Amino acid sequence: MINDQAQRLRDVVSKNKETKTDKAPKIVCISSGKGGVGKSNFTTNTALELIKRGKKVIIIDADLGLANVEILLGVVSKRNFSDLINSGANIKDIITVTNNGIGLISGGSGILELADLSNDKLEIVLESISELNNMADYILIDTGAGISNVVTAFAKLAHEVVVITTCEPTSVADAYALIKSLVIKDREKDISVVVNRAENIREAQGVFDNINTVSSNFIKKNLNFLGFIYDDVSVSRAVKRQRAFIEMSPSANASKCIVSICDKLIDKKSDTQNFKKLVDRFKNLFR
Repeated sequence: MINDQAQRLRDVVSKNKETKTDKAPKIVCISSGKGGVGKSNFTTNTALELIKRGKKVIIIDADLGLANVEILLGVVSKRNFSDLINSGANIKDIITVTNNGIGLISGGSGILELADLSNDKLEIVLESISELNNMADYILIDTGAGISNVVTAFAKLAHEVVVITTCEPTSVADAYALIKSLVIKDREKDISVVVNRAENIREAQGVFDNINTVSSNFIKKNLNFLGFIYDDVSVSRAVKRQRAFIEMSPSANASKCIVSICDKLIDKKSDTQNFKKLVDRFKNLFR
């Protein structure tokens, strides 16, 4: 079954070559060691800043069984991953385009079966992502918290993983546990850290330095510091109104942090030119 699906992916690549496709979207997986650290909020606001800069963005809400991104964007998707997996819908048909211009693929709300997909169903989801080629400059995958087959599969598929943590010791410990698990699966994976709800840059830098030191010493993996987000009251105000804080309060400190993080994301060079690499990552997901 895996070989058959891999062949279909190769067919997609061949078709893309025939139409002179020369650039695939950059796939960024946003994850966290524990829930409640602002992962979905970060994903949503980052997407909106990229849209503002003229980029085409698709958010995949891979926190399956929940609909956090929908809530933050104030939209209700008519179709979600359940339609893709159980009804054979095409992934392009389950995209909801928001008023902000974001293409949203919902993970579904209250659908318990999506929270723990079998490998067969997860393969269907992952394979379908290849059909999004040419539809976006960035695909942001908002995964669930913790370590699961869903999280590690999406992380392996992505060009870069961004791990969100707060300054709380439990959040930092869980972030490192996730990083360690990801490195075991894929040592060459580009992993960045964003420190959320920091009082200042010194606190955020200290948190990153601690994680990076442990990672460097014990699993021989150096991490990237993508940035931090201030502990800002404008964030909670925006969430209560189901709005993005970067739109509601563009001059807020938290919004300025998102702008700075997007500067780094865009400046970072990532080899998205060869779509075959996505196929190769897919073929090795379940080995």
